[in-house]
Amino acid sequence: MGISKLTNSKLVYLLLPLWFLFLTDTHAQTKMSTLNKKKEQNEKDIAYTNTLLSNTLKNKNVSIGQLNLLNQRIKARQGLLESIENEISYLGTQIISITDDVKALEAEMVVLKQQYAKVIQYAYKQRNSHEKLMFLLSSKDFNQAYKRYKYLQQFSEYSRKQGKLIAEKKNSLDTKLADLQNAKSEKLVLLAEKTKESNSLAEEKSQQANVLVKLQKQEKQLREDLKKQQKYAKTLEKEIEKIIENQAKLATKSSKGTGKYGLTPEEKVLSDSFDQNKGKLPWPTKTGFISEKFGEHKHAVLKHVNVRNDGINITTDHDAECRSVFNGEVTHILSMPGLNNVIIIRHGEFFSVYSNLSSVSVKKGETVTSKEKIGVVFTDQTQNQTVLKFQLWKGSTKLDPSLWLYRN
Repeated sequence: MGISKLTNSKLVYLLLPLWFLFLTDTHAQTKMSTLNKKKEQNEKDIAYTNTLLSNTLKNKNVSIGQLNLLNQRIKARQGLLESIENEISYLGTQIISITDDVKALEAEMVVLKQQYAKVIQYAYKQRNSHEKLMFLLSSKDFNQAYKRYKYLQQFSEYSRKQGKLIAEKKNSLDTKLADLQNAKSEKLVLLAEKTKESNSLAEEKSQQANVLVKLQKQEKQLREDLKKQQKYAKTLEKEIEKIIENQAKLATKSSKGTGKYGLTPEEKVLSDSFDQNKGKLPWPTKTGFISEKFGEHKHAVLKHVNVRNDGINITTDHDAECRSVFNGEVTHILSMPGLNNVIIIRHGEFFSVYSNLSSVSVKKGETVTSKEKIGVVFTDQTQNQTVLKFQLWKGSTKLDPSLWLYRN
């Protein structure tokens, strides 16, 4: 019976480390997959920004839009470098961990081989069938003979399992050694990649600084442009507030629903659904990035000057489609100086506003669905820039659209 207890306890002792190694390898693969995805996304962002810049740089005149693109590329490049550094750091941790595993496996292999050598020696002594038979016949009684017979069976099984475990350990060790070599090779590749990206970042920062210097020399023109933009934004803000106020008055007169805006049961469901989709709304353009954030912030060039944005600006591809971010009703289509065409869509208590459209493909009173095309974003040919101005309102309260749109 002693050999049976030894076999079971030894199996548990040897299999637990194998299971632990399996879990560790799975976690490592998941971690590296996550890091790789982040790096790939940063690379895509850089490629996309380069595409937009290739059009913008055809124009010899520098612009804030060009500076925004350069800033976005630098941001993506810094993100890529951070991803590479995280991978290098993680691989360094993995190399240490794998090295420790290799040492542990090598130590276990030494012990296993020593134990197996003793088993083989004993088996060699008992190799003769005559000796096994005499071992059984020399028993005092039947019970002892039976125990000796079971002992020989268990010993044989134990010997087989020991040999199998040694083979498994050897395979695990070979796998770990291969993993170690791969991790070291990958780390060397990443270090070279980091050097390359660092050089690219330095060049891009130099280009950014040159554009910034040129723009600072155009301070007078920039102030005039800013004054016009603020005037257009204020006009739109007043128009939206007037529209929302009128919506509330009409709701009060009709008394068809509940609340300040007289929401019908269907509109209440739509409004609640919109509210529940915060952080999940599709972007109003298929591609693009936020080139100007919501709220008050420093001007990109002018010192000691703050600008305010009631929404966000999304720089996108030339002639990009504009899409509704949610199901709703087109309540107004406006034509405004400096903002071209503006579409306002109501989603219950919420309103989405799409400005700077070159053309509109919906009509007032029309019902639209999420991601449905509603127009085309205007492309400024003088600067080779395509920028959608997007706002979200809840009643008369302005919302930060970046908090409502889906984030990768």
